[in-house]
Amino acid sequence: MSGFPLREIRSYARRERPLGGAALAARERLWGRLAVPENDWHRLGAGPRDVVLDIGFGDGESLLTQAAGDAARDYVGVEVYRAGLVKVLRGIEQAGLTNVRVVEADAHDLLRKIGDRRVSAVQVFFPDPWPKTRHHKRRLVQGPFLAEVARILRPGGMLHLATDWAPYADAMQDAVASVPSLVFHEDGRAERPWTRFERRGLKLGQPARDLRFLRAVDAGAPNEP
Repeated sequence: MSGFPLREIRSYARRERPLGGAALAARERLWGRLAVPENDWHRLGAGPRDVVLDIGFGDGESLLTQAAGDAARDYVGVEVYRAGLVKVLRGIEQAGLTNVRVVEADAHDLLRKIGDRRVSAVQVFFPDPWPKTRHHKRRLVQGPFLAEVARILRPGGMLHLATDWAPYADAMQDAVASVPSLVFHEDGRAERPWTRFERRGLKLGQPARDLRFLRAVDAGAPNEP
């Protein structure tokens, strides 16, 4: 396991209303069946199926759409906001999906508990850009986070980033360039579904930019995929 340092600065600020009665009831009913408890985080990716880690899934629209169209892989959505978590729990139930689970956690806390080379893909779509210079230290996609992503990705695994904040896209690309084992693959959304959030951004003149990187196969390990 990694020696990931404890991190005091969080990449999010908790500002959310308490869940209403119906949402609380849905969480109580579905949580035990569809959420991954903390004492099982270390098991993620240990099974035979490929795992996609979706970090900061928001309202879950993209996560649910991808999982519904990709039954061969398991999706694990990571989020700190409880409204989004409950929305995905309900979406999983309504769609009858069997390949999606959720984790309520800060991504840094989760990543350091996942074993090396366990995950086939990590995706981070539209993380908070923290546009003010004094807040850049709160951005998720930077050195320590990327080092952990590189560690948990299988050789040939994909890191897919998307943002509609152009300066953050440039900063992401520069940050990933400092991690030798993450190699730029190509721009472009690939199979990433369109979401209502993204379409609103387009109307405001903020098109998204997608960046995709591959986990390099380690030199001296010719038998790795």
